[in-house]
Amino acid sequence: MKKKIWIITLSLFSAALLAYMIISYDKPESTLLTEENTDSPEIDRLLRDMGVTKVPHLAPPVDFNLLDLTGKRVILSDFKGKIVFLNFWTTWCSPCREEMPSMQKLYIRFKDKDFAMLAVSLKEPASAVKKFFKDYSLTFTALLDSDGELMTSYGVRAIPATYIIDRDGTIIGKAFGPRKWDGQKAIAIFEHLINNTVRNENIDEHKQSKSISFNSVKPGTGTGNPAVNPAFAC
Repeated sequence: MKKKIWIITLSLFSAALLAYMIISYDKPESTLLTEENTDSPEIDRLLRDMGVTKVPHLAPPVDFNLLDLTGKRVILSDFKGKIVFLNFWTTWCSPCREEMPSMQKLYIRFKDKDFAMLAVSLKEPASAVKKFFKDYSLTFTALLDSDGELMTSYGVRAIPATYIIDRDGTIIGKAFGPRKWDGQKAIAIFEHLINNTVRNENIDEHKQSKSISFNSVKPGTGTGNPAVNPAFAC
C-alpha cells in the first residue's frame, strides 16, 4: 500500500514538473525580462565609471518647496518627466566652488533636452548666493534651504552632494564630493538617461523613503563625518 502511494505521489510530482517546464519554455523571452533589467547593466556601468553610487528604485525622493533667487517657489515634483540634477552646496565650501563651473557646462549642454539642474544652498542668505552666481556666471536654478531641513531629509553627510533623479522622480544615483560634471563620463550618463529612459508606471508616487541614514554637515568644513566619508574632506 505504501509503495502504491509513493508511486502515485512521484507520478503527480513528475507531471507537475513537466507542465511547469512546458509553460516556461512557451513564455516569450520579452516577458521574462523587464525594461529596467535590460537597461540596468549599462546605467550601472556608467554610474560606476563616474564614481556615483547607485540607489535602488524603491521610492521617490522627499518632495520639497523652496524659494529660488527671484522669490519664486520651486517644487521638485513639478519636474517629473525630466532628468533632474539635484545638488547641495554652500558658497564657503571649496569643493563646491571647484565643481560649479563644470555643472554650468553640463547644464548648458542638456538644458533643452528634458533636463533640470537644481542647486540647493544650505543655510545661507539669498544675497550671498546671488553674488556667488554672478561671480561664477551660473545660470541654472539656485534654491535656498534656509533652515537645513532638506539636507537632513536627504541624508546629506558631505558637500557637495549630488543626487540624480530619473523621469519617474526616483533617485537612481548619489555622489558625495566634487565631480567633473562636464567630462565625457558624466555626459555619457545623462545622454543615456535622456535618450533611453522610459517612465515606469509601476512606481507608487506617494511612497516616501524614511530609512535614509545621515549625519550633519560639520560647520566650517563643508564635509560630513570624515569617519564616514574620509575621501571627500575639504
